[in-house]
Amino acid sequence: MKRSFDKNRLIKNLLITGIIIAAVGWLFYSWYYQSLPQAAIYVLNDLPLPKAGENILVFSPHPDDETIGVGGFIAASEKAGANVWVALVTNGNKRGLEYMRYGEFIRATGALGVPENHLFFLGYPDGSLYRVNQTSFDANLQNIINQVQPDIIIAPDPKDYNRDHRTIGEAIRRITAGKNKTVYYYVVHYPHFPLPQSYDPNVYLLPPLRLVSPNEDWRKFVLSPSVENTKRNAVLEYKSQLANPFLQSLLLGLIRKNELFVVSSHS
Repeated sequence: MKRSFDKNRLIKNLLITGIIIAAVGWLFYSWYYQSLPQAAIYVLNDLPLPKAGENILVFSPHPDDETIGVGGFIAASEKAGANVWVALVTNGNKRGLEYMRYGEFIRATGALGVPENHLFFLGYPDGSLYRVNQTSFDANLQNIINQVQPDIIIAPDPKDYNRDHRTIGEAIRRITAGKNKTVYYYVVHYPHFPLPQSYDPNVYLLPPLRLVSPNEDWRKFVLSPSVENTKRNAVLEYKSQLANPFLQSLLLGLIRKNELFVVSSHS
């Protein structure tokens, strides 16, 4: 009888110890990687699909950001009958691949359903947006907004770690401040984002923990299998980027069951 009691107590103690170790391990993982558990996806509200006839304007810093960041939303919007325009802000020529990357951009956005006459090419130098005259830069972005008259503007998050992304996000924030505009911001570059940074299409994309706050309205846009496949095919058009192992992990790592947006409604 005593042996049976001791054995049960040992099993109970081992279970408690295992739970404590698992909890400590998760806390350390979360602290180091600043990540959220997969179950957190159900806490995020859903982003609604645009209605037929609505105008969507996407600002892409470089050829590929529009596809890896919001390609699923673009494809689903086009299928729903919305009109999508994409403004490519830089020439993507940091490695001397401007014309190749322009071609990839046209093919990728075409795979997502965007007509070629809905593409804008601003041609700013890749990697140097922070050096340009901001008044002139804002005016050029505003000119495109005036042409499209979008119901929704999609732009990089001003907290993105890439300077070009931040510059565009900050410009859109200035332009839309105090105006009746709905803006969706997206993140591409941030430490330990996405996790894992590899092709894993069966998991959810979650925002970096450091970017989550009560003041940020994070939303998830869940992709149907067909839309996810469309996005994957569009990403594969960027062969010049996929040839780089580091960039490959980022491009493929952003093919997930959902996309993420911070919704900002200025009024």
